[in-house]
Amino acid sequence: MPTHATFIPLSETELSEQFGDDQEGLRRYRLLQSVLAEGKTQREAAELGKVSERTVRNVLRAYTHSGGLQALRSRQPTSRKRDRRPAAFERALADALADTPGAGGDTLWRRAQELLGEDGAKLSRRTAYRILAQIRADPEDDDAPDSLRGSVKAALPLLTEDPPLTLAGSALAQRFLPAELDPLPRGTLIQQALRAALDRLRPAGPISTIDRSWWPYLICTGEYEAGQSRAELQDDLALSASTYSRAKRQGLDRITAVLPQIVERIVESPVALAIQQLPRTPDFIGRREEQSYYAWRLQSEGIAHIWGLPGSGKTALAAELAADGHRYGQTILWHSCRPGRDSTLLGIIRGLASALAAAGDDVLWRELRETPADEQRADALLATLCEQLKARPSVVVLDDIHHADEQQTDVLLDALADLVVRRSSRLLLVGRDPIEGVEYPPLHGLIEREAARLWAGAPSLPFEQWRALFAATGGMPEPIRRAAAGYRRSGDLARPGDWAAEVNSWASETIWSRLGEHERRLLAAAHALDGQPWAEQSARVLKALDLPADLLRAVCRRGLLYIEGARVVLFGALRADAAAQLRAEGELRARAVGLAADLGAVPALAQPDLASAAGPAGDEIRADGAPMPSGLELLARVRNALEDSAEYLQEQSGDQARQLARELAALQAALPDLTGPRLPFPRPATGAAAP
Repeated sequence: MPTHATFIPLSETELSEQFGDDQEGLRRYRLLQSVLAEGKTQREAAELGKVSERTVRNVLRAYTHSGGLQALRSRQPTSRKRDRRPAAFERALADALADTPGAGGDTLWRRAQELLGEDGAKLSRRTAYRILAQIRADPEDDDAPDSLRGSVKAALPLLTEDPPLTLAGSALAQRFLPAELDPLPRGTLIQQALRAALDRLRPAGPISTIDRSWWPYLICTGEYEAGQSRAELQDDLALSASTYSRAKRQGLDRITAVLPQIVERIVESPVALAIQQLPRTPDFIGRREEQSYYAWRLQSEGIAHIWGLPGSGKTALAAELAADGHRYGQTILWHSCRPGRDSTLLGIIRGLASALAAAGDDVLWRELRETPADEQRADALLATLCEQLKARPSVVVLDDIHHADEQQTDVLLDALADLVVRRSSRLLLVGRDPIEGVEYPPLHGLIEREAARLWAGAPSLPFEQWRALFAATGGMPEPIRRAAAGYRRSGDLARPGDWAAEVNSWASETIWSRLGEHERRLLAAAHALDGQPWAEQSARVLKALDLPADLLRAVCRRGLLYIEGARVVLFGALRADAAAQLRAEGELRARAVGLAADLGAVPALAQPDLASAAGPAGDEIRADGAPMPSGLELLARVRNALEDSAEYLQEQSGDQARQLARELAALQAALPDLTGPRLPFPRPATGAAAP
C-alpha cells in the first residue's frame, strides 16, 4: 500500500491563500481531502467529484511524490496570472494594508472595496486574500529592527521632520553618531546623510517613468521626501505590487550600502559639526516677551540687533531664535566673530561659507579651499557669497559683532543689508555695543521670578540676601548662575554673603576691565553722588570732571547708569570697583566732594559696596578719605527722623506746616535708603520669594 504524505486539512482562509482563483487546484484538493481526511474510497471520491478513478489516482500519486500541495496547483505560471490581475485591486489592498497593517483579511478586503467604489463588488474575498498573501510575502518588511537596513527603513519616514529631533533619537543616529552630540546637530547630520544617499540613487539623464533604473529613486523620494502613498506612486508609475516592492527594495539596499561612507565623511568634517552645533543654552529661562519682540522685528524688517552688557544672555536668546527658525524650515548660517582672524572680513566670509557647505551648498567653500590664502580676494568672495544667499534664502547670525573690524566689515554689512531689502535674507546681529543707524533697546536682565529659577539646586538664601543679589546683578543670568554654582560647590559651608565676592569678580572681569578711563571716572563719581538729584545738572558734573559732554548719554544707553527721575543710579555690580577707584584717586574724590557742595547736597561717599550690603557694614570713606564706620548708622537715623517729622507735619494745618512737610519729604527722598537694597532698574512687583 502506498504511503502518502501527512495531510492536514486547510481552512477556507488558508485555501484562499494557497490556491486563490485556481479552480483546478481546488478541485484536486477536494479529491485528496475526500480520500485522506474523510476516508472515502477512490471510487467514492471520483463519483463525488464527477471525475474518473484514474484522475483520483493521479492526484494521489502527485501528492505522494512531491510531498506537498504545490503539486495540486495548475501548471500555468503563477507570475503570469499575478501580472494579469487588475492593478486597481492591488493598489486598493496595498493602500488598505498600509493604513492598518495589523488588520485581518476580511477587514482589509472590505476596506479595499470601499476604496474601489463601484468596482468594489468585482473584488471577491478569495481574490483579495490571494493578493494580500502575495503582498505580505514580499521580503521588504522582513528586516530585523536591529539590522542596519532595518534602522535605515525606520529612519527614512522621519526625513522631513523639522527640527529633526525624533530622527536624532533613532537607532540609525545611535549607531553612527557620538552620544555626547546634542540632539539638534545629531538629527541634522543624519538627515543630511540620508538625503545624500537618496541623491546617489538618481540615474543620469532626464527623469523617465518607463525606465526601470529610475524606479528605486522615484519610489524612495516619493515616499520619504514628497510624502506620497504607495497607491499613488504605483498608479503614477503603472507598476504592479510585486514590481513596486522589488524596486523599493533595490533602493533601500543601495541606500544602506552607501550610507556608512556618507556618514563617516560628514562626521569627520569638523566644519559640518561646528556649524550645526548652535550655541544653545540647555537651561534657557524666560525671555518670552523678548523672544517675541526680536522675532517680530526679524520677520517684519528683516534685521534685528541684540545688544547689551556681558552676561545678559544675548547669545542664548539669539540661539533660541535660530532654533525657532529651524522649526520653520529656515536655513541658519551662524558665525561667531571671535577675536583674531574670525573677526576679519575674510574670516566672516569663510565662516558663512562653511555654514553654507554644511547646509548643502559648498560652492563658495570649495572656492576658498582651492584658492591659495594669499590669492583670496575679499570682494570676489563676497560677491559669490551674495549670489549663494540669493539662491538660498537664509537667516545670517553674526555673534560677538563688537569684535569685528568696522572698516573691513562695513562692506559686508552693506551687502547683507541689500539682501535684506530684497527680502532674500534676514540678518541677526549680536554684540555688546549699539550700532549706529540700528535703533534697538539694550537687553536687560531677567525679571525677578525668572531669575529666581536660576538658583534652583543651590542652598536657599535669606530673602534680604536674595534681594541684594538681584539688585546687584540687575537680573543678569551669568553672574546669578556663577553665584549659584559657587553655593552648590560650597554646600553647607556657604555663607549668606558669599555671593558678593563672585559678583564683584564677574563685574571686574567682564565689564570694568573693558571700560575706558573716562567711563571709569564718570561711574566712580556717580557712585560718590549716588542718590543725589543731579541728573538735570549733568552738564555741570561732566564739565567739573573734564569729561565729554555726550558721555553720560552713551554710558546710560549701555546700561551702566540709569536715570530715575532726578537721580542717576549706578549698575549695582560695579559699586565695589567704583569705590576702589575713588579710594585710589584722591583728585577724583576731591572733585566729587566739590560737586556735592555745589549741588547743595551731602556727598554719598559712604554708600556701601556689595560686601557691606551682604553683611555687616565695613569701613567706608569720608570726604577726606578717612574711615567712617558709623556713617551708615548716622544717615539711617537722619532719614528716619525726617520721615517721622514729615508725617507729623502732614497732620497739622496751616500753609507753613505743609510747606515744611514738603521740604522734609524732599530731603528724605534725596538721602540714600539704607533700610534695604535698591534695584538698579525699575522692575514690576512680582512677589517672588527668596530661592
